[in-house]
Parts: sequence; structure tokens; C-alpha cells
Amino acid sequence: MALSDTIGIDIGGANTKVASASGEARSLYLPLWRDNDLAGELQRIRDEFQPKHVGVVITGELADAFKNKKEGICSIASSVNSVFPRPCYLNVRGQFTRQIAESEASLYAASNWTASAVFVSRRVTDCIFVDLGSTTCDVIPIRDGKPAAKTTDFERLRERELIYTGALRTNIATILRLVTLNGDKYWLASELFAIAADAHRVLGNISAEDYACDTPDARSRDLEACYRRIARVLLCDVDELGRKNARDVARQVERAQIDELAQVLAFQARKHDLNAVVGAGIGEFLIAKAASKVRLECHLLSQQYGRELSKVFPAFAVANLAHDAFQR
Repeated sequence: MALSDTIGIDIGGANTKVASASGEARSLYLPLWRDNDLAGELQRIRDEFQPKHVGVVITGELADAFKNKKEGICSIASSVNSVFPRPCYLNVRGQFTRQIAESEASLYAASNWTASAVFVSRRVTDCIFVDLGSTTCDVIPIRDGKPAAKTTDFERLRERELIYTGALRTNIATILRLVTLNGDKYWLASELFAIAADAHRVLGNISAEDYACDTPDARSRDLEACYRRIARVLLCDVDELGRKNARDVARQVERAQIDELAQVLAFQARKHDLNAVVGAGIGEFLIAKAASKVRLECHLLSQQYGRELSKVFPAFAVANLAHDAFQR
């Protein structure tokens, strides 16, 4: 069976990511909290890739369109089942099943990190796997070839295996409470005026194409608009704050994200006696800087698989895991 015959799909709350086991990749901004046509998008994916086998992980169960996780899992699975004849779903125990029983729906919630960690653990037996995406950051210790993380987001938040910060969608006012400009401290307005994508766009860390989410003001993703949104966090227009100060705010956002991740990496390295990081996601640039800060060896998966696959790594991972499962 050719690698191209199998695709993986990671259905998240904001993005649906697709990859073939052979390395083709797509990412679709499809916020599930709005009226959307998930089944229609999946049909387009089917028509483009024409796969014989499909592996699926689900991470969009907390979208506001659903009253609880069970409803979210079952609704998403229903859309998948309506398009693909025999998909297989990966649960947080690393097991594939053809159907999701309603009584076991919780085992499939936020399962994308499982695919990535299991795939990586077959190649790197001892490391901290980090996937920093648009919204969240998974920090998964891998020891003796096995992921050592908890299996629910609730537990992973406690264990510092999940950080709710991302390279795009995170509100700047939740990353920083105050900034220092020209020696003076300023408290930030706790409104959704600007997001991490604005900061990273101004700093050149991401491109306009990478800014793959809604802007807070529903306006452009160009640099001028990003400056304007950052200035608003300090209740200013751009000419009032100044571009130099706006860039300084962006640098402080970046530094705060790096510092938080560095602290978590140091904690996991001590707890599990690990000294290497394997990084993936659109926020790889933050992972590399955080690992360097705490003197951990860092390997970025974009160097091995390319940047586009790194950005959709759970989809690529579940595609390969499904391919291997079907080969048996």
C-alpha cells in the first residue's frame, strides 16, 4: 500500500489540518463555533486526496457550538462518517477504532498530541516533544520510547504538559499584564484588541499567509493593521504610541511566551531527566528560543519534514500511524 493512499485529518476548533502519509499537507481555517460546513470541507478533502484509508484525531470538541465534549466528539465523528466509508479514529491511549461509542467519547477528546507523541517516540526514545500551534502548546515528555503525559487536558494543565498560549490566536492581554516603554511601566487594556499573530507579524516571525485566523478587528492582516491593533492595547493610535514602541511591545510579547515555555521545559527536563526537545508547529521559532534559554538540545521537525508538514504535524503523524496499522 502506497503512503499516498492514507491521509490523516486533525479536526480542531479553529483549524482542520490534513496530511498524507507521503507528505502532502493542507490547513483550513474552519472555526467550529460558527455556522460551518465541516462535511462539505471533508468532501473537498476526499475529492482532492482520494484516499483509501483515513486516520482521524479530534480536538474541536470544546467549540461553543457543542454543549459538552461528548456532543462535540460525536458531532464531528458524524460528519467524518458521512464522507469517508471506514475512517479510523485514534484515542488518547494510542488505539485506533472504526467507530466512536458514545460511552467512550471522552477517550477521543484532544487526541492530536497522542498521534504526534507516539510517532515521534518511535524515532526519538527520550525527549520533550513540543507542538506550539495557533492556540495552544503541547509539552509531552517521552521516556524510554513512550509518551509520559496525562490523557486529559484538565490533567495536562495541572502537570504543565499543556500551555494555553499560541503563535496566532492568543490575546496579547493574556500574555502580558504590563509593558515597559522608555523606562516607564504601562498596564494593558484587557480587551481583545490584538493577538499574538500581530506581534509576530510585526517582528517578522510569521508572514501574512501564516496569519491564518480572524483578526480582532475583522480588518487586514497587513503590517499597518498589525501596528494599529498593538497600539490599541495601550489605548493609542499608531502615531501616538509610535512604531518603535509598538515593536517593543511585540518583543515583550515574544519574550513572555519564550520565558513561560522555557520554565515549563526546565520543569519537564528535571522531572523526567530529559535533555532534548523535538519541536513542531507554526510556533517552532518560540520553541527553539525557549530550549536555548534553558540549554536543552533542540531539533525542529521542519528541518526533517519541511515547514508545511511541521505546521500540521498531528495530521501527518496520524496518517503514518494509520498507514502502519493497515499494513499489518
